[in-house]
Amino acid sequence: MTFALPTVAVAQDASAAAAEEEGGIPEIVVTARKVEESLSDAPVAVSVITADSIAQQGLNSLDDFAKQAVGISFSQAFGRTTDRPVIRGASNVLAGVQAGVETGAAFFIDGVYYQGDIQGFDPSSIERVEIVKGPQSALYGRNTYAGAINYITKDPSEDISVSGRLRAAEHNEYEVSGSVSGSLLDNMLGVRVGGRFFKYGGEYRNQLTGKRVGQEETKSAYATLTFKPFEDFKMRSRFSWQKDDDGPLALFLQGAADNNCKPGFRSARYRTGSLFVPLSPATLVSTNTNQFYCGVINPQPNNIRLNTDPMMINASLGTRDGTAYDGITNEQFSMTNIIDWDLGGSGWILSSLTGWRDNKNFFGTDSDHSDAFVYFGGSAASTLGTEPAFANTNRDDQQDISQEIRISSPTDNPFRILVGGYYFRQEFQSQDITFTSGTAGLGVGRDNSEYVTIVNKAVFGLAEYNFSDAFSITAELRYAEEKKTQIARSAGGVSVFCAGEASRLSAFGATGAGNVCRPASKFTGLDPRITVNYNTPGGMLVYGVYATGRKPGGFNGSAGVTATLQTGQNFIEYLPEKSKGGELGIKFDALDRTLRGTVAGFYNELTNVQLTQAIPNPSGNGALTSIVANSGNATTKGLEIELQAAPTNGLLFTMGIAYVSAKFTKGCDADYFILNSGGIRTNFDTRNPTAAGLALCDISGKTLPLGSPYIVNGSVNYETGLGSGDGKLFGIANFSYEDSKYIQTDNLAKTGDTFLLNARLGYKTKNFTIALFGRNLTDEDSIPLATRWFDLRYGAGTTGLPPAAGVTFDGRPAQIETGSPRGFFGALRKGRTFGLEGTFNF
Repeated sequence: MTFALPTVAVAQDASAAAAEEEGGIPEIVVTARKVEESLSDAPVAVSVITADSIAQQGLNSLDDFAKQAVGISFSQAFGRTTDRPVIRGASNVLAGVQAGVETGAAFFIDGVYYQGDIQGFDPSSIERVEIVKGPQSALYGRNTYAGAINYITKDPSEDISVSGRLRAAEHNEYEVSGSVSGSLLDNMLGVRVGGRFFKYGGEYRNQLTGKRVGQEETKSAYATLTFKPFEDFKMRSRFSWQKDDDGPLALFLQGAADNNCKPGFRSARYRTGSLFVPLSPATLVSTNTNQFYCGVINPQPNNIRLNTDPMMINASLGTRDGTAYDGITNEQFSMTNIIDWDLGGSGWILSSLTGWRDNKNFFGTDSDHSDAFVYFGGSAASTLGTEPAFANTNRDDQQDISQEIRISSPTDNPFRILVGGYYFRQEFQSQDITFTSGTAGLGVGRDNSEYVTIVNKAVFGLAEYNFSDAFSITAELRYAEEKKTQIARSAGGVSVFCAGEASRLSAFGATGAGNVCRPASKFTGLDPRITVNYNTPGGMLVYGVYATGRKPGGFNGSAGVTATLQTGQNFIEYLPEKSKGGELGIKFDALDRTLRGTVAGFYNELTNVQLTQAIPNPSGNGALTSIVANSGNATTKGLEIELQAAPTNGLLFTMGIAYVSAKFTKGCDADYFILNSGGIRTNFDTRNPTAAGLALCDISGKTLPLGSPYIVNGSVNYETGLGSGDGKLFGIANFSYEDSKYIQTDNLAKTGDTFLLNARLGYKTKNFTIALFGRNLTDEDSIPLATRWFDLRYGAGTTGLPPAAGVTFDGRPAQIETGSPRGFFGALRKGRTFGLEGTFNF
């Protein structure tokens, strides 16, 4: 195994050139274990998308990268925001949408932790994407209990070069990107500067306004500087700016009228109009007693009905706007600084990784996703100038700073070590956007606002010993301590939750004697990773891994306070979710490097799974309290196969196959109980259900939602010379298949299977490329994902329910669930698209 200082771009260019000259598959250098090593020699499951693959196949974002990798499922459920990648089936339906629950798969830019949405990142600036699978907490740290996704950007080139990309396609899609790169002062100073403009006009319309929805626009610029004053020292600084400006999300509501299973009281049949719910359109009436939808949710492109512009509501309200802000605007500035110093040429390398990011996000949508226009009280006059219920408009401001320092021993010794320390701090604040506040926001400390901090400190290390040239063992270990604080004010100022932010109580209007601030949360943990690898005499790598990981815990806010008072148990916070398990794998090159393969099998146990828990009111009446609790366990196991074949010069095949069985082994879901009981709320603690209750709420054996059990993808790339010059004709096609994904833990509604086919045909020379391309050639229209929701259009009143006094379950009084009938909002997939693209490089 060979390690070296980070000169990845140069190494990979040299490798590709050598492979082209000699024939065979180019070698790829990766840093998945925080040292440079050949992909074929790295004893870790990592899928790599190279700069060549990105350029040749026209890949544009994480959505495209995931479809050409193995062991990862990704869906654009909320446009280009709230990214929720699922690696090896370890998903969580609450991630990004409830109580600060995180995904368990983290992003990195050049090895620096990046907590944010990444779909607008400039693909032309990427050297490669490494998707490292399995628990990675030992070296990568927080929120990597399922895996890590690392974008490695391009270094400056040694010679002056200018490159660019131009693209035009249907649906008003345009892209212009370019960069200038080179070195000065005898290669002491390297510079790469670049920028990108991308626009997509959208292909679906809001039926209420007639306007397009789902538009996307990104402007970005970056500068990368390298400084090498002497042979053993390199400093690399990268500065970037990016602004995404997207239109309202292309989401439709499949309403309660389509429900076809689980009859009961939480259905449209038992709802009727009530004061001001809804005001528009007229309250719907239904005889459908089904509470839920079972089966594949079909796309409804002509059912996007969003109150996002001023329009006539009714005679009483007149013309009103449903949202104070429409769409998503995200602007960020970021900086990374990486230093690698070979101390005195001794082979001891001191590394420093510094990251800073400032992010502003403005978000607005009509989150009931229907034409209902609802106020829960007041009059036409008193509600004038205020948003209706479920107008989700807010501004979020976030600042991150991180610092990692590590030192590693010489790589030519049989015993090698790496030790390091890590610090991360995030400051996050959110505030409401109203018609009067504009994008400045109503103010932190006012209604619907919060302030949160996260501080993560860690020490970590790695020790590796080569018992021989063929056999080695590596041990990694990380101890981490994470502290979280939060203060949040609810709508109407009904409650203020405070933990670790006592100095801000008055700013949030909590001045009474009863307003106390609880301590900040503190989570600690120790995560090991042990790797054993052996190279056979024939050159095959055989390896085994055991590892543990964790994703962060968090607060339940005011709901947690209520649940704690009701039960006497601590529900103020939920704990980290944990994973432990291992994998066995083989990697090989064969037939003079014209065939390369990786096979890996894995098994993981997930404990303290973060699930929604319903706490019944001890008095027997009143609403349930919904919180996040560590009330589930699960296992994930599966098999992954990656193959590349280059049978002749100019022809390359790739194939990836992944199977994962991700199943709950423990869990009680309150909503599943409501469906199975005919519409009755739980009258027991779902963390410790009664026998009768468990029979109706048990999700053991159910598949974890959001991920696909089967994923198959592949590509073929063929090029041939044309004439005596350096011109070549090329044709490229890639495909991906994903099995249907369940939408919720109940495994009732799902997305449907997805098959996507893309192709490119073009001509290239050393300096130019022009290509015709088609995406989604079969016009696949299955939905990427959907979310369990509600349908307000049947009113908030009830009708036809039995007397409350006569409702029981398991011999004890129970309550009928009177929430709005269930529906689902779903995202729409981009349809068949043709376009033309050209690139240049000098």
